[in-house]
Amino acid sequence: MKRLYFIILACAFFCLASAQHVVRSYIPHGAIFYNSRWQGVSSADKASYYRVLAVDDGGHKIFYDYFITGQLQAEKHYTSINKHDDRHTVLNGVCRTFHKSGRVESVLQYKNGKADGRALSFFPSGNIGMKLTYRNGVLDGPCYTYNENGRLEYTTIWRNGSKVNEIKGGKDHYIDKITNEDDFCERFRRDEALIMAQSKSISKAREDAGLRNKEEAKDVRKTGDYIADSKGIQAESGGQSKVKGDRPARTAVRTKRGKQMTEEEKLIANVKYPDGPKGNAASVKGEKYSNAAMSPQGSFSFPYLYSLLSKDDERTQSIGALAGLSRNFKLSASQIIDGYGIQKEIIFHYNMVYDAQSGKDKITGKNPRQIAYFGTVTGNNLSLERIKMFTWSKDEMYHIAQEAISAGYQVLGNIDYLSTDGNFILEPKTIQIGYDEREVIITFTHQPNLYGGIYHIQMDVR
Repeated sequence: MKRLYFIILACAFFCLASAQHVVRSYIPHGAIFYNSRWQGVSSADKASYYRVLAVDDGGHKIFYDYFITGQLQAEKHYTSINKHDDRHTVLNGVCRTFHKSGRVESVLQYKNGKADGRALSFFPSGNIGMKLTYRNGVLDGPCYTYNENGRLEYTTIWRNGSKVNEIKGGKDHYIDKITNEDDFCERFRRDEALIMAQSKSISKAREDAGLRNKEEAKDVRKTGDYIADSKGIQAESGGQSKVKGDRPARTAVRTKRGKQMTEEEKLIANVKYPDGPKGNAASVKGEKYSNAAMSPQGSFSFPYLYSLLSKDDERTQSIGALAGLSRNFKLSASQIIDGYGIQKEIIFHYNMVYDAQSGKDKITGKNPRQIAYFGTVTGNNLSLERIKMFTWSKDEMYHIAQEAISAGYQVLGNIDYLSTDGNFILEPKTIQIGYDEREVIITFTHQPNLYGGIYHIQMDVR
């Protein structure tokens, strides 16, 4: 009983919330890192957890905490974040934590930073451990303590933080007489099986990646079937382009000659590339832009990529169409990354790869570039939610920004974006959005320790 009681008290400092879940196989840009004591640290190699900020469907602020290995650790609604010491983060709403297996560990309700309402804790087996009631930060109401076999051992009554009565056994008044269930308890466990499956998938992917790396090294030494060059490791194919990749959730490299590929790998490896849209070199009056280093025909085309995200009737694209578009951008090597549930990220790149061991993008040759399409997969189609571009070329980065500005975008904060070295945000001016259109925000990032040190442009549906 004492052990479970202290679990609940610990959760009063570091707890968690509910909404959509995003299971990640890589650490996204903008993540906040914490060590095992939930104190802020500067990088992933010092962290035990990382945090991703979001907004739920109701417009409320929420963040997701992940174990550094990628499994969901918690979800929390909040009022304010403290990046240095999470004990000073102010929570507000229903909060959940999870065991690394994906089972729910605890559920608590918060109001303006204080526990207020019902609270639950669960054994690693999934059985209920304790049911508590808080008011304004202190215990107030019935408390039920169960053993691991599901038997009610103690019933305790609290008033304003003081225990006024305790009996052995008792009756759990939260359990409905007809359904024989505690609806509050079951409500926050309905997605437990899904989260457990995702956690298991991440663990298995990490194990498989380790075995795969060993097998590949063995094959290279024994068969000589692979060529190591400045573009990474790729299978000999008699001139035919093969899929490459090395992220843990889904690797598209064929590790042994003749090995059966997955359906997703076949889609990309064997796609017939159609003609994609031609790049349109837009210019902005008064802006200086040189496209000598990157031909417009091979440059990323902002107008077309914008329409893929903003227009509902264009957001769903076949994988073949995306491959064709990317080929027009002079990109052919591919990776597939599993996300939450049926979400995936399909990547086309040149002279850069994602290294699973370090969790970082690595440059493997000159003039690296990449485009990544993230969304929900249905059959052979991807419903787009985000597009990311990476480029070595400062000219190409400014070319994208200038096309967006020509299309009606403005720089957030009215700063001189040409003086930011690629670190600024573009948002649409106040314009009428049609019923079948969505707003798109564009974030530009250029930091030496991120994305291999090259320019990164991310387009998100608002």
